[in-house]
Amino acid sequence: MSCTRDSSYQNAHGTIPNTIVAKRCRKYKAFLPSFTPTIFSFSITTSPYNQPTVVQISGSNFLPPVYGLTYINFGIYKQIPIVFYSSFNISFSVPLRILPGSYVVQVVNVYNSNFSPAVNQSYPGNLNYSNSITYTIT
Repeated sequence: MSCTRDSSYQNAHGTIPNTIVAKRCRKYKAFLPSFTPTIFSFSITTSPYNQPTVVQISGSNFLPPVYGLTYINFGIYKQIPIVFYSSFNISFSVPLRILPGSYVVQVVNVYNSNFSPAVNQSYPGNLNYSNSITYTIT
């Protein structure tokens, strides 16, 4: 079936309304999905000083180790490794001996445009930062 500009299209079974013809003729433009991570919630947002704590993060657009690199920035502590469960769920361990206070936590995706590892410094990748959530050490 070819696209037509008429209000209807005639075939062997009769006249097809233009809305059906338009749906068949519609051209979809391809686009890449977002590589910017988004945090929806943390399993906990407070923990005591010097106590081992694992935080589950619920969100979207987290990259698995095969396609890119996802890590956590926890205040001044950078590149904290994650455990990847799905593109919607990851977890991380709160750094031990971090002084009590409030810290901004962000998820960072490193994406280098073609899902291959970075090559030296000439092709380092693009950093995509999530929204931030405050985590408190008491």
